[in-house]
Amino acid sequence: MQICPKCKVNIRGEKSCCPLCQSQLKKVEGELSPAFPTLKKKKISNITFIKVCTFLFVALEIIFFALHYVTQRQFSFFPIMILGTLVVWLTLITTIYLKNNMIKVITWEVIVAIIVDVYIDKATGFNGWSLHWMVPATLVALAIATITIAKMLKLRLDEYILYIVFDLLMALSQMIFIRLGQNRFIYPAVFSITFYLILTAALVIFRFRDLKNATQKMFNV
Repeated sequence: MQICPKCKVNIRGEKSCCPLCQSQLKKVEGELSPAFPTLKKKKISNITFIKVCTFLFVALEIIFFALHYVTQRQFSFFPIMILGTLVVWLTLITTIYLKNNMIKVITWEVIVAIIVDVYIDKATGFNGWSLHWMVPATLVALAIATITIAKMLKLRLDEYILYIVFDLLMALSQMIFIRLGQNRFIYPAVFSITFYLILTAALVIFRFRDLKNATQKMFNV
């Protein structure tokens, strides 16, 4: 390796003088660092990680099904473990694929959590705790989390307003359980629906242009 004592720069190749100041070069021991940094290869790729997780998920599900069959369905926790393993796998896959959109990740996780909790409630005698408290509270928390994350990430309203509209539709779906008589303690559900209706009304009245822009982007209008 050659170096120019005057310019203090390293010179590649074999030169007779410095190309900048024409001074005599000095040879020093050592190798020049590469022109571009070398990127370290990942020890394991996302695809490989997903395959490993999927294999473990399938293996666990097979084991749980086998144990549930061998014990002649005497233990009620095996179906819950089977469902819980599925939820963990879905959450993991969703997080990997949607890691750049935290609002979408949280929305999907809330959907999965609601389905699982309602299933567990029905599987354990359907005491109604999922419809009475869990679903309304989770939906209100989802709206707060969506707005908080959007503010932290400094997102424009048209980038997340459709998620709030989708959350409104989920909140309105609670009316189905109320009409069917499956939710008799309706106050939390009505509160969550009212909360979303007021929030959506404010967005439509004061920020209709953002809603229109988001809809046009979604449908490529």
